[in-house]
Amino acid sequence: MRVWPKNEEMKRMLRHANGTGFREDGTADWPDDSFTARRVRDGDILLKEPVKAKSEPKTETKPL
Repeated sequence: MRVWPKNEEMKRMLRHANGTGFREDGTADWPDDSFTARRVRDGDILLKEPVKAKSEPKTETKPL
């Protein structure tokens, strides 16, 4: 199953018990087992791609 870390710290630290870590794009393919279920329940990993925060709209300033 495809999983995503909840944040960059989890991406760096967390590996599945079988040794599978996260790719640079932030995803990992982990088996559907008790280890993965526990990490989902703890909130360390997500089953859906996290929604990225929208940046504030740029305001254009006109020269005086």
